[in-house]
Amino acid sequence: MKTATHSSKDARIDLRVNVTQKTLLEEAAASQGKKLSDFVISASTEAAQIVLADQNRFALPEEKMKLFLARLEEEPLVLPKLKALFARKSVFE
Repeated sequence: MKTATHSSKDARIDLRVNVTQKTLLEEAAASQGKKLSDFVISASTEAAQIVLADQNRFALPEEKMKLFLARLEEEPLVLPKLKALFARKSVFE
C-alpha cells in the first residue's frame, strides 16, 4: 500500500461542511486527543487506502481460492476473433 513520504505539508485541501458534520468531526477529534485537521487527514487517508486496497485485493473461501489458483495455471483459451483484433493495427497509431 502506498503511503505519503513527504515530511513537509506543501499541498492544501479546502473543505466546506455543514455545522452538524463539523461538530461530529470536532467531537471525534477531541475524543482521540487530536486537532481537527490532524483527525480529518488521518481518517480520510485511512478511508482512501481502504478504497484503493479493495480494488486490488479480494478474499475467497478456501475451495474457491484453490479453483481460482488452478485456473491461473491453465493454458489460456484461444479466442480467434480476439486474436485477430489484437493483430490489427491500432486506430491510435
